[in-house]
Amino acid sequence: MSKRLILDILFWILLIIGIILVIWRIFGNSPTDLSIIITFILMLMFKIWSMNDELKEFKHHVKLSFMKVREDLNKIKSR
Repeated sequence: MSKRLILDILFWILLIIGIILVIWRIFGNSPTDLSIIITFILMLMFKIWSMNDELKEFKHHVKLSFMKVREDLNKIKSR
């Protein structure tokens, strides 16, 4: 499993837990506000971490693509 997939799974699990805690708070008055806030903060942190990894991967692919284009242009100029 890739790191990004694990982070996405953790995001969805925390989202479901957060929604359950909010509904439980509305109807059952059981969990504290702090526990709900911590759940949503962790959920956002995992999503931002996952997006950051995607951005790093995208930057790497773009860098490689520009290097290939530069090599092709150099070949054309040399001819």
